[in-house]
Amino acid sequence: MTVYKPTSSRSFFLELVLDILVFTVCALICLQVFAQAHIESSRSAAQSQLGIEAERVAELFKASNGDAKLLAALLGGESDGDTLAWYYNRDLEPVEREEAFYTLTCKIDGLHTVKVARITLTEGAQKLMEFEVSSYRLSGGGGS
Repeated sequence: MTVYKPTSSRSFFLELVLDILVFTVCALICLQVFAQAHIESSRSAAQSQLGIEAERVAELFKASNGDAKLLAALLGGESDGDTLAWYYNRDLEPVEREEAFYTLTCKIDGLHTVKVARITLTEGAQKLMEFEVSSYRLSGGGGS
């Protein structure tokens, strides 16, 4: 009867294969974490840039004294009465409504002297940011 004894080279090879397997699994996990971090970083940068665009809309709303037609002339975009909308893809390029990933809307409400714009930034159906800005127009051309 022949009894085989494991040699040291076999155990060394088995340990080496197991070490390589463990390091491969760890490397795959690290790559997934880095890829997800890159995606989130790109998304955050896009949202920050769109936040700046929303602030620009708010400032131009105040500068135009709440006039929706003047705001539409200054910024372009789709106009539906007192609601203006701008559509962007993932790369923040202006696109048509059907291709939009991000939507920036400005809905203007108000009376004669006080106009309020509700500016909303959405990603699909998810609301990312919403704020209101008011514009007060003095009647009669007098100063305050």
